[in-house]
Amino acid sequence: MAYGVVICTKCRKNAQIIELESSKTTRCQRCNATLTVRKLRIFFSSEELNEAISFRTQVQASIVENETYTIPPENESTSGTEYQVFGQNIGEKTAFFADNRKYHKKIKADELILDILRSNDKQMLYGEIKKMAIALDIDEDRFDDILRKMLQAGEIYSPSKNVIRLV
Repeated sequence: MAYGVVICTKCRKNAQIIELESSKTTRCQRCNATLTVRKLRIFFSSEELNEAISFRTQVQASIVENETYTIPPENESTSGTEYQVFGQNIGEKTAFFADNRKYHKKIKADELILDILRSNDKQMLYGEIKKMAIALDIDEDRFDDILRKMLQAGEIYSPSKNVIRLV
């Protein structure tokens, strides 16, 4: 799949990435104008999404800094490799900076509590659940509030004092 970097022809203040093969039209993320892909000037294209993101970031920085984006003249001599510099010259090939951050799906606290109960025969003492929930980074103050809401919703119940059971 090829990705391209384009600039909105209506507002001229937003650079964005589009999929070149699959879309006929796209919307500007800033002014919401409908843009026809075949009529747009593609400033950069790549098979790698990370390269397109890197270039788009540079173009957007240039737009913010200079109110416009201009392509550097071809006769301008370049010495070696040009690296990514935000808001200044953008070479034909940009430096590639991979985003190595790991994104963890944020699990809801009530889901964690339900998982704790499921893994312990669907029944536990209040104090044990609270210790396990705190160990899983559920805030101690929020724990009681979450437990109360789960009791009201009928997801759990208390058959006897200090015992919590899954429905």
